[in-house]
Amino acid sequence: MGDFLAKLPGPLSAPSRRFFSLWQDWRHGRALPTWRDIDLAALGDQARMCMLVEIRSRDDVHIVMAGPGIAERIGFDLTGCNYLDLTTPENRATRAQLTLEQILQPCGFMLYYWLRYPGDVVLPVEWVGAPVCSDGAAIPDLILSCATPLARIAVAGVADPDSYVMGDGMRFIDIGFGIPAANPNQPLNLQQAH
Repeated sequence: MGDFLAKLPGPLSAPSRRFFSLWQDWRHGRALPTWRDIDLAALGDQARMCMLVEIRSRDDVHIVMAGPGIAERIGFDLTGCNYLDLTTPENRATRAQLTLEQILQPCGFMLYYWLRYPGDVVLPVEWVGAPVCSDGAAIPDLILSCATPLARIAVAGVADPDSYVMGDGMRFIDIGFGIPAANPNQPLNLQQAH
């Protein structure tokens, strides 16, 4: 299962590659890591930009934890919110489907957001994640993810909420179980990575 690291998509940033490498270590040779295996401190400063969601149902993707770096960039703490509420009503079903697919056929993901700030400043952000099992569970119900700003630019204020409603260039990442079938005609312009 470790060979997926050699097949990560080329465009991934060094911090995102490090996230997947640590996630692989947290597996301890098992199919998936459990929450007790996760050592956020190993991520260093990147932990400030991490988020953990719990998939409770198709309509309830509860944000269990959102790092302070995320709150600084968007202006509020996402902890306790429903991840599906962060998109438009017409895209909610697509976001729910893509999130569920990540745990039903366990896979990682990558995508990009173009956060817009006052003064027409745009900060590109790479977002990656992978499934985790709750302690004692055999089936994943959590997704740990981390964001990496891809430019060193000063931003003032908070991001325009419309700029994080939809991601761009989403790809599933094979972590040893294949990748879910995806309809390329979906609004997210879904692409598959091998």
